[in-house]
Amino acid sequence: MNGRRVVVTRRPVAVHRAARALGLDADDDADGADETRRLMARQARIALSTVAMVVALLVGLPLLTAPGDWLWVTLALQPVWVALAVIQLRRAERAERRP
Repeated sequence: MNGRRVVVTRRPVAVHRAARALGLDADDDADGADETRRLMARQARIALSTVAMVVALLVGLPLLTAPGDWLWVTLALQPVWVALAVIQLRRAERAERRP
């Protein structure tokens, strides 16, 4: 190394000019931020409902079975996890497509 230091900064003015050239406005950013917050809140609710289902299965299923049926519980839960993952993914993607 030669000990020379180079500082790279971006120019906010150029960014704003580019945004204006693309037809974007500062108001568009505010609307986009609100929409992003709503989407994140919707996806958080979806995720919390999925977590609630997982907890209910983890606690409820062993309580409903006899103590010696752990093998059955272990094998039966794998397809349920896959199904819950697919449902979670579909609900999250549907929330993103929703206006």
